[in-house]
Amino acid sequence: MEPRTISRWRNRLPHWEIENGSYFITIRCQGSLPLTAQRQIREIKESLEQVVSNSDEFDRLQRRIFLTAEKYLDRCEGFAPFLDDHCCQSLAEELDTFAVGWQVRDWVIMPNHMHLFVSDQDSRISLSKAIRQFKGRSARNCNQTLGRSGPFWQRDWFDRWIRIDAERIKVQRYIANNPVKAKLTSSPDEYRWLHSELD
Repeated sequence: MEPRTISRWRNRLPHWEIENGSYFITIRCQGSLPLTAQRQIREIKESLEQVVSNSDEFDRLQRRIFLTAEKYLDRCEGFAPFLDDHCCQSLAEELDTFAVGWQVRDWVIMPNHMHLFVSDQDSRISLSKAIRQFKGRSARNCNQTLGRSGPFWQRDWFDRWIRIDAERIKVQRYIANNPVKAKLTSSPDEYRWLHSELD
């Protein structure tokens, strides 16, 4: 049986929140993608707007957006505040108090973005509100830590509802291996800004 949909909306990316869901989330820093990447993603989004949101084609295009962004994010060409350990520490502390009723199960802080795997554990606020509040708090703290002002996070974020256990494991492996894929470390165990519940 399909879980009850709480809300579906589109900002720059499509979002779908369901009751008691688990989600893979990517939040990237403002100015973290070069114009080439932004242009490629905009073209994919235009195609995405033409397809039904619960179709295989929709999932395929959404994955293409994610993979295109990741390819460029791993190059670390733009704003990369998390090269600073103090900024990473501030963000990691914010994750401990993400939102009441939301459990952050796995996370990784990359130089210019972060990945989260979160689960609704009887939340009192929507996922979108939880993310907006988290982004607001963490932006203030990180800007203060870095002695800067102005936009910190990109306005929108990527989220994907995790439907089955095999997909959960795939997401957890992706999070754990992202620093290795980006050549920041040779092993997930050596990367300081990573928390994984994967066995």
